[in-house]
Amino acid sequence: MAIKIFREERLRMIMEIAYLKKKVIVDDLTEQFKCSPSSIRLDLAELESRKILKRTHGGAILAEKVEKDFVFGKNFLNQRVETNKDEKECIAQAVVELIHDGDSIMIDGGSTTFYVAQHLSAKRGLTIITTSLYLLPSLIENSEMKIFMTGGLIHRDFQDLIGEIAVDSLQRFTPDCAIMGIDAFSLEQGFTTTEPAMAQIKKQMISVCKKAIIVADSSKFGKTCLFHVANIKDVYALVTDKKSPDEIVKFLEGSSVKLIRA
Repeated sequence: MAIKIFREERLRMIMEIAYLKKKVIVDDLTEQFKCSPSSIRLDLAELESRKILKRTHGGAILAEKVEKDFVFGKNFLNQRVETNKDEKECIAQAVVELIHDGDSIMIDGGSTTFYVAQHLSAKRGLTIITTSLYLLPSLIENSEMKIFMTGGLIHRDFQDLIGEIAVDSLQRFTPDCAIMGIDAFSLEQGFTTTEPAMAQIKKQMISVCKKAIIVADSSKFGKTCLFHVANIKDVYALVTDKKSPDEIVKFLEGSSVKLIRA
């Protein structure tokens, strides 16, 4: 029996083929994925709308910027926590300044939110809603903190809870803010991530919170991933470090988002 492939998974696989071969052919993809040429053309149109591919007669080629700026995946969480550690510490300290005693906070897992979780002990009476198993040991040390864990399927690489159960659990809350990491940010595509399941979680967090705070060190700037999370206008604040590119900083300073360079 054939294994069903969801569309977002197929998009990712097409993207990987294009990245390796610099092009894709409709007939080849039709045979590989056992679907109609019209479905493949819709996939290519979708990837073109995300500025990843450029359609040609009978297929598509890799967009010029993608080879340099596209992010396919990421290292294990334990490795990422040690990367740009000083910048992430500064970002975490700046984020805590946006939080008040008694706030309710939704926070997902990630290397930068790991440092945020450690600094939340500076505040009193917080209520935390999290999808992250990795953050839990840091959070649980604070006896004053009320903690809600969502249910869901464990994503072993990220140590995060994902899937319909996790999304449904998030819908039960209306927190003061959501704090989340991101894999890439560009002026053209906004905030994006490498995993469809994580994109679903992050979108849900943004939809239920009063204000969304994105934490990202400057290495994420000017990059793009396959799965869209949010546009600039959807975010209350972006907290980053002082190495962020001048072009992006100038644009954000004239936008609705609160830009903090820690």
